[in-house]
Amino acid sequence: MLFPELQPKRGTLPENIDLRCCDVAEVLREARGVRLVTADPPWIYENGAGQDGLAESHYDLLELPGVADHVDAAYDCADPDGCRLALWYTWPQSDAWETETILRREGYKPGGWRWGKKITGGNWHKEGGKGVGYHWIGAAEPVAIYKRGAPATDSSVYLRSSWSSHPEAHSAKPVQWMRLWLRRWTLPGDLVLDLYAGLGSVAIACALEGRRYIGAEIDPERHRRAVLRVEEAYNNRR
Repeated sequence: MLFPELQPKRGTLPENIDLRCCDVAEVLREARGVRLVTADPPWIYENGAGQDGLAESHYDLLELPGVADHVDAAYDCADPDGCRLALWYTWPQSDAWETETILRREGYKPGGWRWGKKITGGNWHKEGGKGVGYHWIGAAEPVAIYKRGAPATDSSVYLRSSWSSHPEAHSAKPVQWMRLWLRRWTLPGDLVLDLYAGLGSVAIACALEGRRYIGAEIDPERHRRAVLRVEEAYNNRR
């Protein structure tokens, strides 16, 4: 386990929340029977990372092949009976993602994550933001929904789209949005795997909705802030 000294002390987080300061490989080895996988990757772009354009100035970032490896491996963690994958991506990368990564395992043969053409997880944008997380094509990050096995279908009312947050809260995506995902695609007690926990919005949603959670955040400072956010939200729940 990476950074064992930074793991939250027992009892500080709800019993159903396992939010670790570790790399993705650790949770991929342990999680099984997952009903929802969430992947909000720390992308790296051709123009560099962050507003200063220097990748070394930031926490570890991922290029497309690395993200694809994690998403591919998460398939083996998934419950074969209907697990969904909620994948954040960017409009500039949409073609490359579909043709070079997610389809490589599926390969037009049985198995693999299957895209739901009539279903979406909505989209998010940063209000007036610039740099990583804010995209000049569409000015938003869409969320595509995949399913293990058969393509994802859903005839119910679409989830609310066009969520937003302030630039200061880069990875603090709206918790209420995540709660809607949980209510739609999971049941109380189901296990959620969060590949890139960020500031813990999915973990908070799971704590409030009674879902089991396992997630990884490799950056120690973001992990610390995520734990504090989960504790605060859970202790102040209604």
